[in-house]
Amino acid sequence: MVLTFSTLALAASYDPFLLRTQLNLLPKIALLEKNLAFTKPKAPMKILIAYDRGDEETASMCVKILLGKSHGVINGHPIQVTTLSFDQLDDSQSFHFIYALKGSLSQLKKVHNTASAADTITALYDADKLGDDGILLSVQMERSPVILMNAKAMKDGRFSFPDILFEMARIVR
Repeated sequence: MVLTFSTLALAASYDPFLLRTQLNLLPKIALLEKNLAFTKPKAPMKILIAYDRGDEETASMCVKILLGKSHGVINGHPIQVTTLSFDQLDDSQSFHFIYALKGSLSQLKKVHNTASAADTITALYDADKLGDDGILLSVQMERSPVILMNAKAMKDGRFSFPDILFEMARIVR
């Protein structure tokens, strides 16, 4: 019963199917990055869910989705998921992957700036905002999921993905 009410609250501002699809695909895509730094081969993947005030429930739901779907492991890496509001972001903490829920352009730029210090892979829920904010990835639904990659974020050369990903993804300029 509690899950039903949470899902209904989530559905009010987020598409639950899109959210689950993104949280299933995007961390796996992030792990394709060839320079992703882990201290040990099967070290934990540190994931941050960044959210705006008022989206605390959705951020908590994201944690449950990530830990439930993958049983806490993605491609052999246990995952550690943290949630922080956009206001709490700074570059003193490092993550392998940051997933941003809905936010303003200035909040998304803050995500980008936080991630840039540690070469963190970034993704966002709202694919329409992919571009000027510096966020790297998103997924939108058409007939099937479409991976979107931000050309501007790729230009600085910090990221190295397999060529097959570029063949599958749509590049956003």
